[in-house]
Amino acid sequence: MTRIQSILKQSAIATALAVATLATPAAFAHDQHRGHDRHHDHRNDRRDHRDDRRDYREYRKDVRQAYRQDQRNYRRWARGQYIPRDYMASRYYINDYRSYRLAPPPRGYAWVRPYQNDDTYYMVQLATGLIAQAFAR
Repeated sequence: MTRIQSILKQSAIATALAVATLATPAAFAHDQHRGHDRHHDHRNDRRDHRDDRRDYREYRKDVRQAYRQDQRNYRRWARGQYIPRDYMASRYYINDYRSYRLAPPPRGYAWVRPYQNDDTYYMVQLATGLIAQAFAR
């Protein structure tokens, strides 16, 4: 026997052993699973599906409630109304009003933008929160 034949024979034996070793646990697990299906209680499956549907309905209900709350929180005001004190903070002020093409506010007034995703600006009296002008793009 030549050296090459010996190497090929050893490789074939090693491959056969590896395949046998790897295949045995997979076949055993497959048989175990098949036996489990035979004795499986399908009533629990239905109960699980009902629980899943209930969870989904509760999730959708929570989403709808959150959306309604967002709609209630989002408001627009008109001239003569008072803007809530929450929006009378410096982070809502428009200091660079020229870049927004807004007129300079008179002394004691400021431009306020309550919602970053809305292009509605309010000229507000700083002392009282009274809206002197509303501008929407």
